[in-house]
Amino acid sequence: MKLKHLLIVSFLVLSAVPLFLSLQYLNHYTATNYRAQVADKLEALSLIAKHRIEAVVDRVKDGNALIKSRTQMRISMEKWLQHQDETALTKVNMILRDAHASMNKLHSISLYDINGMLVASSHPHPLNERLNVPIVKALPMVELRYHQSQLFMTSTDKLQVENRDIGFIQTHFYGDFIINFVRKRVGLGETGEWLFAVRNERGDAVFAVPLKYDAQAAFNRIVDKERTDVPITQALLGNEILMSNAPDYMGEPVMAYTRYLADMDWGLVVKINESEVGTMLRETKYIIYILEGVIIVLAIIVGVGVAVYVSQPIEKLIAHTDKVASGEFEQYNSSESFQEVKQLTAHFNYMIDSLKELNQNLNNKVKERTEELQTANDKLKILSITDPLTGLCNRRYLHEQLQQELARVSRYQHDLTLVLFDIDHFKSVNDKWGHDVGDVVLKRLADYLSKTFRSSDTIARFGGEEFSLILPMTNSKVALATVERARMEIAEMQFDASGTVFSVTCSFGVAQAKIEDDMDSLIKRADMALYDAKSDGRNNTKVANT
Repeated sequence: MKLKHLLIVSFLVLSAVPLFLSLQYLNHYTATNYRAQVADKLEALSLIAKHRIEAVVDRVKDGNALIKSRTQMRISMEKWLQHQDETALTKVNMILRDAHASMNKLHSISLYDINGMLVASSHPHPLNERLNVPIVKALPMVELRYHQSQLFMTSTDKLQVENRDIGFIQTHFYGDFIINFVRKRVGLGETGEWLFAVRNERGDAVFAVPLKYDAQAAFNRIVDKERTDVPITQALLGNEILMSNAPDYMGEPVMAYTRYLADMDWGLVVKINESEVGTMLRETKYIIYILEGVIIVLAIIVGVGVAVYVSQPIEKLIAHTDKVASGEFEQYNSSESFQEVKQLTAHFNYMIDSLKELNQNLNNKVKERTEELQTANDKLKILSITDPLTGLCNRRYLHEQLQQELARVSRYQHDLTLVLFDIDHFKSVNDKWGHDVGDVVLKRLADYLSKTFRSSDTIARFGGEEFSLILPMTNSKVALATVERARMEIAEMQFDASGTVFSVTCSFGVAQAKIEDDMDSLIKRADMALYDAKSDGRNNTKVANT
């Protein structure tokens, strides 16, 4: 074999073959990394969806709790149940209508006696004419219901008067948020889909919304609880995991991430068909195979050229030695060089730099996506504790702060005062001027409270037109003076409605915390003081007995 041929074969073995194997490894690494990116995306999207749905459920619970907290409604209902007092029933219906008018996305409010019989409803056609009692699930609870192609979120809780059970309250909120969220399928490609299910009495998974491939699936399509290979079943088992090549409800292999909403016993799945993931991988592999072929052909061409260039000076030297052996003693002079070898090394270094830059760009992209996800989670957390209209704290955050402040009262015997107040005859403002003007009143009042009270005080919208103040290190005497000043300044505010100037007043209930108080007892005393203030003609302040 000639030296030139030997060099060509050696170059292919030592260069082209390792390069081919390296590119095959790169192909495998790219496929694995792409599947990992799809999995990370599904995990992040499912976590955000879970938090959003939990936030909506919390708002539904807060709305139900706000209506339930109306003392006069419960007292009037008990009068009706005990004495069939028509005046009391009329008052219950009036309170339900007022509560209904103050809430968005609310279909109806229904009250039932202890036997599950309907007492009153804010809607002429309530969704439930009768409750199935006894209720075996823990109260309060939120359930889903699909009625006349409409999804509802139903919250159920007990009604009590002085720790006596008198019946149940049930509110039905429209579930448009969940329907719209599932239908949009943002960022899930052509086959991606959200699956949302509840559990029936047998423990099987029941889809709660229409599906992409089954528009009639809502509360009709069921997956047997024994099908643990199906993602929605794993979600209802409480397993939050990534599943690959798992069958979905149509039997198609999918990549899916499961989530479990424990408080409601709901299952959530985000999935994308494996066929779509495979198509993307095949397209990527096809491009890499083309690049591999081009690189190998170029490597062979370069190898042959280098082999020829390296072998020619040696073969000329061998020929010249033959001439010397035959008696020709001329000196051999060659100007040939091996600069191409240095250039080839430079090309390999350039390839390494390119790979390093590609890896750095990938790391930067992962970091950027992680920061975006963290920012989204931070915004979601703020939304979960903030009232969207006024920007004040919401009822949920108020309860957390009140628990902490009561713990300090118990530990250090500090003063603590809770104030509940609402706008007198606020419904008439909405009825006369419209809800837009009512919203302006709420926002101006919220702005006044934020500027008037201390940064250490907690100011919250308790719900509707009702607000609350937590005043740490403050006794009821100081709180009364502060609240009275605020009451008078609020009464002096002027509002404009289409050129007509009007004002509003507020009634306040003040309660100083006692060592033995828990959150419910303190709120109840403040609420009773507020009730006394309204019963005494409104636009005044009452302090609860200590």
